[in-house]
Amino acid sequence: MKLSRSAWNNVIIISALLMILLINLMNHRLFPDDNDTILTTESEHFILSAHAVILTLEVQDKFIIERIGQSWRIKTKQGLAEINKQAIGQMMIAWQQSKGLLQADSIDVSGQKGVEVLINVAGATDTKRLILYPLVDQLLIYDNNLNLWLAMQPKRYRQLMPIEVNK
Repeated sequence: MKLSRSAWNNVIIISALLMILLINLMNHRLFPDDNDTILTTESEHFILSAHAVILTLEVQDKFIIERIGQSWRIKTKQGLAEINKQAIGQMMIAWQQSKGLLQADSIDVSGQKGVEVLINVAGATDTKRLILYPLVDQLLIYDNNLNLWLAMQPKRYRQLMPIEVNK
């Protein structure tokens, strides 16, 4: 059986469409929607969604960390800062992989000084606004966008904020 030129074109087009369909189906199985993956258990919650790509991270008007290709750039009020790029990379990984225990809605942190963090994530329309309260026995994080509280071990604060904020 011999196929004409137009028949071979049709075979190629149909096989390309089938490959695209197969790739899309596999992508949804490998990376389900963020709404399904945010909660790991009923009591644990990620700070950011599992596949979030951080574009900028601003800490309380002190400094801004920006994604530049595969690396990071940190800017302060004085200009560009020279900080170990590996430390910044580890800090960003900590932000993407950290999860905490969900807390009651009414936590009283009056008198405690919080650190405000603004995070822009690729594909998101709103800036994520978090307030970190480093206490002696735990780290409390208030997610202003989702109106929820997370509690973590106090040592996690040093991983999320290796750069001194209170200068």
